[in-house]
Amino acid sequence: MKPLESVFSFDQNLLKKLTADTDDQQKLWLSGYLYGLYAASQQSDRSVAIPAEAPAPVLEKPTVTVLYGSHTGNCKKLAQQTVEQARARGFEVQLADMNDYHGRKLKDEKLLLVIVSTHGEGEPPTSAETLYEFIHSARAPKLNHTKFSVLALGDRSYVQFCQTGIDFDTQLEKLGAQRLADRVDCDVDFAEDAARWMETVLAKIASENATAANGHATAAFVKPQVAATAIAQYNRKNPFAATVLEKIQLNGRGSTKETWHVEVSLESADLSYEPGDSLGIVPENAPEVVGLVLKNANVSDSLSVDWNDTSYNIAEILTTQLELNLISRDVLEKIFAKNNHPQLKELLNNPALLKDYTYGRDLADVLHDFPADWTAQELAQTLRKLQPRLYSLASSLLYAPDEAHLTIGAVRYETLGRKRTGTASTFVADDVAIGETLKVFVERNEYFRLPQNADTPIIMVGAGTGVAPFRAFVQEREAQGASGKSWLFFGNPRFTTDFLYQTEWQQALKKGNLSRLDVAFSRDQKDKVYCQHKLLQHSREVFNWLENGAYFYVCGDKNRLAPDVEAALLQIVTKEGAFNNDKAIEYVKNLKKQRRYLEDVY
Repeated sequence: MKPLESVFSFDQNLLKKLTADTDDQQKLWLSGYLYGLYAASQQSDRSVAIPAEAPAPVLEKPTVTVLYGSHTGNCKKLAQQTVEQARARGFEVQLADMNDYHGRKLKDEKLLLVIVSTHGEGEPPTSAETLYEFIHSARAPKLNHTKFSVLALGDRSYVQFCQTGIDFDTQLEKLGAQRLADRVDCDVDFAEDAARWMETVLAKIASENATAANGHATAAFVKPQVAATAIAQYNRKNPFAATVLEKIQLNGRGSTKETWHVEVSLESADLSYEPGDSLGIVPENAPEVVGLVLKNANVSDSLSVDWNDTSYNIAEILTTQLELNLISRDVLEKIFAKNNHPQLKELLNNPALLKDYTYGRDLADVLHDFPADWTAQELAQTLRKLQPRLYSLASSLLYAPDEAHLTIGAVRYETLGRKRTGTASTFVADDVAIGETLKVFVERNEYFRLPQNADTPIIMVGAGTGVAPFRAFVQEREAQGASGKSWLFFGNPRFTTDFLYQTEWQQALKKGNLSRLDVAFSRDQKDKVYCQHKLLQHSREVFNWLENGAYFYVCGDKNRLAPDVEAALLQIVTKEGAFNNDKAIEYVKNLKKQRRYLEDVY
C-alpha cells in the first residue's frame, strides 16, 4: 500500500482527525462510500482501470422477506415477531401477507421466510390459496437464487398435520430454492417451537452474511440485547380461574340437542377480547375414560410417574395433563414402535384408512385394538398433551363488561358399543357448577371481525352453536350505536325446542339492532330446510347487500354448513349477477381476498 503522503497533497493530519473517532464498521462504510464516489466519477471513461488495491466493499445488510398465510392471525403474529427479531439483528426486512402478495415477486427474493397454517384437513388458509396455486402451476418461476425456510402451523388431531407448510416447503425446493434451515411443524401449542425456528434461521442468515463479497472479512451481524417482549398475564400457559356466573340450558324439553349458555366473570383478570375472538377452556378428562385407558393398557391406577421433575399419580396425570379423546398420528406412530402391529402399520401408510379409523375412536379403543406391555411412565410419555378447547365468544365487552359468554353444545354419542362424551363440553355441562371456576384464556381471531366502518352492512349465517359470535356482533353494534344494517340466518332442528336466544333476537329486531332475521328449522316440515335454502329464497336481496359492500360471515360445521353455504352463494351470484360459472367463482374468491367473506368453522 502506498504511503499516505504520496496520495494526498493536503495536511494528512486533517484526514486522521476526521477518522479518529470512528470504529472499524464506520471506517469500512467510509471506504465504500469514497470508492462509490470515485466509481461514479469514472463512469464517463470506462477505460479507467480500477486500482489494484480497491478498498473492501460496503457491508450490505441482508434483505429478508417474511411471508405469511394466516387463518386466525397466529401466523401474522409470528411473522411480526420474526420481523422484530430480524431488524434487531440489523437486517432489512419486508413483511408480506400472502393475500396481497403477487407470486411473480418470488423470483426476486433472495432470503424468504414462510410462515403458514393449515386449515382443516390439509387445505391452505383462504389468504394463501392464490399463492399456493401459483407455486404449483406452470407459471411458477425458477428460484435458484432464493434461500428459504418454512414455519408450519397445524393441529396434530388432523391426519393432514401441517400439510400446507409441507407443500410450500416441498414446492419451493422443487423450484430450485435452497433451504436455509429445516421446516419446523408446530402443533396448536406453538410458541416454543416457533421461537426456536426464528433463532435458527436468523442466526443462519447472520452467519452466511458474516463475510462480505470478494473474501473481505467483516464483523458478523451480532444480535443486540433486546428487552423481552411483555406477555399477557393470563394466556394459554397461564389461564385465568374464571368464576362461573350462570349456566342455562337453552334447548327445550324433548330436543335432540343439549346447548348451554355459560357466563363467566373476568373481573380482576385484565383480559380483553373483541367479537370474533374465542375463549379457551382448559378441561379435564372424564373419570370413566381414564379408567378404561388404564384398564386397556394394563396399568394400575395406584402407580406414580415422573412429570416435570415431580412424582404424580398416573390417574391424575391422565385426567389433567394428557389427551385421551383425540387420536393423533404421532401417538399412533409411538404405539406402533411399541408393538409393531401390522394392521396399525397399514393404517399409518394410508391416510384415508387412518382418517376413517380415528373418527369416533379414542385412546382406550386404540389400546384395546393394538395391545402392548406398558409401564405407567411409558404410557405418560407416549401421549400428547391435553389441549384447551376453543369456543367462540357470544358476548361483547362493551355490552357485558368483565364477563365472557359462551354457547356450548354438549357432545354425547354412542359408537362401537360405548357411550362417549366431548372432553370440554361435558366437563362444563356436568362437572362445573355455578360459583366454581373454569381455567380460561382469550384466543384472538383477527380475521373474523366486524367491519371497521360501523355503517357497513353485515350478513351472518350460523347454525346451532355457530350463532354465538353473531350474538356478540349484535351486542357490540348496539353498544356502539352503529347504524349498519345486519341480517341473521339461523338454523337448528326445531322451532319449539331449538330457537337459541329467541327472545334476544326478537328484542334486537324490535329495537332495530338487527335488521332482518331468517330462520331454518330443518325438522319442522317434511322436506328439510337449512340456512343455504333460506339464502337462495332471498337471492336478489342477498346479492344486492353484497353489491352494496356487505360483509358475509359463516360460523358452524366446516364439513356441512360451510360448503353448502358457499355453494348457495355461488348460485346466487351466478343468477343475480348474470355470470357464468367461472366469473361467479372469481366473484366469491374476491370476496374472500377482500376479507368480506369470513368463516369461523369447526
